[in-house]
Amino acid sequence: MCRFLVYWGKKAVNLSDWILTADNCLLQQSIKDISQRPNPDGWGFAYRNGSTIELIKQPKPAFKDSRYQKTAEKIVTDLLFAHVRRKSQGEISWENTHPFVHDEWIFMHNGNIPNLPHYKKQLGTKLAKHLAADSKGTTDSEFFFKYFMYLFKKSQKCDIYCSLNIIYSVIHEVIALTEPQHLDQLALNFVLTNGEFIIGFRRNRSLFYTCLPEALVISSEKINPQLAWNEVPENHFIIALRPEEVRLAAFNIELRKQNLNSN
Repeated sequence: MCRFLVYWGKKAVNLSDWILTADNCLLQQSIKDISQRPNPDGWGFAYRNGSTIELIKQPKPAFKDSRYQKTAEKIVTDLLFAHVRRKSQGEISWENTHPFVHDEWIFMHNGNIPNLPHYKKQLGTKLAKHLAADSKGTTDSEFFFKYFMYLFKKSQKCDIYCSLNIIYSVIHEVIALTEPQHLDQLALNFVLTNGEFIIGFRRNRSLFYTCLPEALVISSEKINPQLAWNEVPENHFIIALRPEEVRLAAFNIELRKQNLNSN
């Protein structure tokens, strides 16, 4: 299990409170999360800096790494993906540390895809050359992310509706391929963005969001208990077209434009 946080606002602000100083900030969750266990196997930040994405991560405990604090104090951005890892698959290494960045896309995962070789055997024929050339780590998370990227690239000018339908199809495919004895272990809690919209999904892990006057925050746990947090229901998407425009969609509904545009 891991912990993550997403901040998307209308303007760039200093985000140290969310990741460094609040009562249940991400640093605190690296020491001990709601399950009373640490997330000591790496930390990472991916954030927008002008027209580029900055990626800073280390395969070290955030609470023991002075670079975490120094970096967290200085981040000023309108878009941040922050993650602390407790490994389930893949060794502790820079390559296996979240977030993952590919072109304009950022991805984080808090979950577990059990028996990864089984999925690689079933899906790998579609991805073998792509993954061999581009994957650097050995986690289920990166495999999942690169599968999305492969399919996005096959669809030219893939907008949010195209992306949602691809993600929906991949989740359906992964669940269908999961052996019955592993279904309860299949945890797909993730968020991704291309800088223009955010898509998240909850399955077998906790996920919350809060809408601020000029920002959206999505987090594995409630960061500041004084804020009004909403829980994303199990097996639901959270979709943000803008920081102030958030929609929830159940996995078992057909994702069409009217689902996103309805209140």
